[in-house]
Amino acid sequence: MIIELKKELRKKMMIIRDSIDENIRRKKDEKITSKIKELLLKKKIESILLYASYRTEVDTWRIFEFCKHNKIKTAFPKVNIKEHKLELYWVESIEDFSIGFKSIPEPKIKTKAKLNDIDLILVPGVAFDESCYRIGYGGGYYDRLLPMRYGDCIGLAYEEQIIDNLPVEFHDTKVDLIITDTREISCV
Repeated sequence: MIIELKKELRKKMMIIRDSIDENIRRKKDEKITSKIKELLLKKKIESILLYASYRTEVDTWRIFEFCKHNKIKTAFPKVNIKEHKLELYWVESIEDFSIGFKSIPEPKIKTKAKLNDIDLILVPGVAFDESCYRIGYGGGYYDRLLPMRYGDCIGLAYEEQIIDNLPVEFHDTKVDLIITDTREISCV
């Protein structure tokens, strides 16, 4: 029952996210990026796990450029299909990527990153709720990764992706904070 609810909600929320006008989405990305830059400097973050933004997800490429220019070590996930998990790799430039799982940019295998060496994790999502739960694409990759984290975890979303309550299963993992283009929702 919950699986079906999530499936329908995922479909609905992707339509909502995809329907945001490109120019408006760009402005929203700028606002979110600005908030992340400020947070990185304020908290003196030395290492971060980003996701390679895909389709209409909140853009992370500007954040990546900022991290490079400010000497913040940056890792990205790569899907290990056989083990059904995310592996993390340090990335220094855009040339360190290739097309990976489901055509999402992934790091070429170089230097593996350890989760406990990462100060901050930025997580994508299709939908988030006021309690900081998220729905991703249904693979459960982040739900398996996040409970083992050391650093804080932030979900990035457009305001349109926030709803009151998501259907939650025992394995669903909260983020600590959600940053949208209009507000921050803290759950710590």
